[in-house]
Amino acid sequence: MRDNLEGFQSLIDTIQGALVLVSPEQGLIRSANQLACILLACPHGDLIGQDFYQFIDGLELAREIDSDIQRGNMVYNRGLRMRTAIGRPFEVQLSARKVTLGDAQWLAFSFQDRTEAKVMSQLLDFEHQLVERSLNIVRTLQAEGNPPEEDDKLTGVAGRHRLLAIAHSETGRARRYGGQLSSLVLELVNLPDMTPSEDDGSARNHLVRLAGSLCLQSTRDSDLVARQAAGTFVILLPHTPLSGANELGRRLIRALRQLTFVYQGQEHQAAACVGISALRIDESAPMPMLGRLEQALARARERGANYIIRRP
Repeated sequence: MRDNLEGFQSLIDTIQGALVLVSPEQGLIRSANQLACILLACPHGDLIGQDFYQFIDGLELAREIDSDIQRGNMVYNRGLRMRTAIGRPFEVQLSARKVTLGDAQWLAFSFQDRTEAKVMSQLLDFEHQLVERSLNIVRTLQAEGNPPEEDDKLTGVAGRHRLLAIAHSETGRARRYGGQLSSLVLELVNLPDMTPSEDDGSARNHLVRLAGSLCLQSTRDSDLVARQAAGTFVILLPHTPLSGANELGRRLIRALRQLTFVYQGQEHQAAACVGISALRIDESAPMPMLGRLEQALARARERGANYIIRRP
């Protein structure tokens, strides 16, 4: 069974929440993913073999949870306090149940740090203040005939304000847990012009909608797709290295080349260029990364269709 758990390690490391597998008889930790080690402030090698219940704040509560699981009940999303290996308390949402792996039974505990939600709330409050300060500018743009920047009605993707809010949130998450955050910008290089006397904009809008839909279909639920300009889309990629962003850019370019649109009676093939960047270890805000993303796009635009430029 030990070999099975070792093979299982690579799978549980991909789970976003903290997860530990515990022996039912002794309550000893037999396997744990990296996030569990981080939250419990204990290296993986030292964590294995320890009594899991010592990390629950309160002996009676630990006994109650163990009794519920041993009777076959499932503990779901229970709010409680845990302690790290060095005694620091933190609030969690904990779920647990018996599971069968191979021919053995284990107790599976998953938990998430509720402190993260408080930090994210603070970051969003800060972003809200920034948005409030920009309302006067938005009102001025409205007076000049420009619509406010919200989620894009043409494509259904996010707008600039939500992009910045989520970028700040994901930066805080990456800094807290040491995760990676990458970004990608895609720009259509042959977007049809709006020529009122010759075209009603349907070809242009059709291509933009297709590109937006393609970006949404090619990304995960945890990613964010936002429209930055007429034919420009920015994608935030949490938990993704630069190589992953590069692979997504290649897939998007290949897929776009399969799309065609009719403009002024002629059929055209869609094409795009891509810039990518990533959050650096010493950065605590997303703006430097987004600045490098713009630089990468400018270079890709100079090179032309199908180019991908990296600015780590």
